[in-house]
Amino acid sequence: MIKSKNKNGSSSLGVLIALLLLCAVLAIASPNFLSMTNLMNVLKQTAFNALLAIGMLLCLITAGIDLSVGANATFCACMAGMMVQKGMTNSFMMIVVILISGLVVGTVNGLLLTRLHLPHPFVSTLGMKNVLWGLGLIVT
Repeated sequence: MIKSKNKNGSSSLGVLIALLLLCAVLAIASPNFLSMTNLMNVLKQTAFNALLAIGMLLCLITAGIDLSVGANATFCACMAGMMVQKGMTNSFMMIVVILISGLVVGTVNGLLLTRLHLPHPFVSTLGMKNVLWGLGLIVT
């Protein structure tokens, strides 16, 4: 294992040790902690956040920040709820519409930065977050 160093030169290996220690204590406290059912439950619950984190990783690698990710996910969920309420039963079509909605929001964020030359991604994504909150209220 490669130990990473913080700015002050200290190792961040302590966090991994604390996590392993916590898992050991919980495994001793509950025999079901390391069961396949519990591990699958944890993976199912973290899948959504992991997908959002992967998208944010691409943004952070380029030294940017996207404050509208949560609002975009919420808006897409509102769109899905509206489609279910209107009687749409085709799951494939719902997924396509939701993906296109998220893609349009991301494209608008990108165009605001590249074409309008806004000074910082913070400004445009903060504004987009508020726009998406308003659209979510309108949709619901």
